[in-house]
Amino acid sequence: MGLHGVTWRVNVSALDDCDLIEESLKWISGEKSTLQRVKDKSFHGGLQYTIVAQVNKKREAVSSLRKLGTEILKYILEEGIEIRVDDSKNLHIRLELAELVKGQVHLANKNTTAATVKGQFKIESYPGQSVIEVISDLIKELIDKP
Repeated sequence: MGLHGVTWRVNVSALDDCDLIEESLKWISGEKSTLQRVKDKSFHGGLQYTIVAQVNKKREAVSSLRKLGTEILKYILEEGIEIRVDDSKNLHIRLELAELVKGQVHLANKNTTAATVKGQFKIESYPGQSVIEVISDLIKELIDKP
């Protein structure tokens, strides 16, 4: 059991360095990820981009989760993983964008006002299995074998 895939998404303004942000997303998602940059307008009319990195391979998705690091994975378990899992079997993670482009991984919290990168991990579970147990077991395994 594990993950079906992962999607990392960020909204940035036209003033941001999109290439640098794409490099950061490529690192966190893995080299086999596909990147997409969509041009759009913000609510106020300014130019913005949505950058999405997507992985649909189980091994690469697990590798992306592993890149969060042991301390963050432990924190996610201690905090209560059920608050991060939705009814569609997705684990949600938010990272601070400014730290990610520096090559560091920091979880964003509810007080974070700066730009964030949103990660959505699709959990592989089947009828009769607890989604929370499946993702908890995977995270424990990643902590034990970094």
